Amino acid sequence: MSLINFLRSPTFALYAVGTWMVSFLVISGSQAHNNFSYLVLLIPTLISLRFEEIKSFFQNRLAQGLLLVILSLILAAALGDGDPWRQVKFGLIVILFFIAVARLPMISNTAVYRAAWIFLGLLCLYVSGNAIWQYSQGYWQLGVRLNDMHAKLENVIYVTNTMGGMMAIITLLGIEQKKFREVLVAHALVLFFGLVLLQTRSIIGIWALTVLMTYIALYKHQLRNIKVISTMAVAAILLTSGIAYLLFFTSIGESLLARNFYRPEIWAGYIAETVRCGITFGCGPEHDFQYVSHDGFTMVHPHSVFVTQFYKAGLVGFIPLIALTILAAVQGYKARSWAGWYFIVGALGVCFDGSSLVHSPSQRWLVFHLPLALLIAQQLHQHAPALFKGNKQATRPN
Repeated sequence: MSLINFLRSPTFALYAVGTWMVSFLVISGSQAHNNFSYLVLLIPTLISLRFEEIKSFFQNRLAQGLLLVILSLILAAALGDGDPWRQVKFGLIVILFFIAVARLPMISNTAVYRAAWIFLGLLCLYVSGNAIWQYSQGYWQLGVRLNDMHAKLENVIYVTNTMGGMMAIITLLGIEQKKFREVLVAHALVLFFGLVLLQTRSIIGIWALTVLMTYIALYKHQLRNIKVISTMAVAAILLTSGIAYLLFFTSIGESLLARNFYRPEIWAGYIAETVRCGITFGCGPEHDFQYVSHDGFTMVHPHSVFVTQFYKAGLVGFIPLIALTILAAVQGYKARSWAGWYFIVGALGVCFDGSSLVHSPSQRWLVFHLPLALLIAQQLHQHAPALFKGNKQATRPN
């Protein structure tokens, strides 16, 4: 096999994507991580790219929606504040990433379930290691929110969202495989780390959404077994009671509830600026604006990828992104896709934090781009040309 064929193979894609995911927990610094991503994932994809591969990729409806989102930013840059050629460059990097993930082989649900547990375990070790280091340096003590982590996945909110994504995958596949105890362990672990160490309120919404999707799935698709549903209901009640106790009767809950919730104020400020620029095309991807809150804090971005898209590209960019998100969520959930569940959880997370999805996605790669790319890869395997079906290295999903 020639080097180019090897770089194009599903085997290489599997190891490259896996290594790239782990690198978020190891490599610190944006430029160092970007360079690693280029070396391991993007450059090999670029030099082995074929026109037929690009053509097949863009036959997918979700890939077409992604392209519309990117084109809207290029148009907004041309008409507003920004360099359209910079947006072209950033857009091509994003598309290259999606094509790299689309090369993954068909992976069995059993293998995905195991991989989700492994990555969740690595995340738990990552958080624990950072907690121990910060405690030893006198930066942190139990009962207080952890500071930024020492690797690319540094923000506690994105760590929480990524753990929530793994929990969603484990929940769907664990219930399908009737591994109910393991599912409950995953939920307990993610809630513990999210509330006690990371102290992010977003985990409550992510957990509630996962529970809701679980009960709908049990009712519509799984066994309507009274014992199973009753057991899950009791577990949910116990976990909810634990969350309530933590919030209202501990110092951790006091810390969580005491923090101001600036999101509505920030969104209102950036939306007002967008209206001033023009709601059709927005202010442009490089518009210089920072919102100052009522108590003097400067907010350098809108803390929502959807408000950011509206701010940068107006309705022309906002509508395609909303449509893409809804379409991906509906298709993924209807297909009982683990990638779909991962994406739904990630999309909820970036509703309340994050900025650009195209220009320097940073940690958002793991909570929006990766699950969407995995969902597209699944769809390409199901009904795309043989280009994406050839050279499979794993069994079909169960």
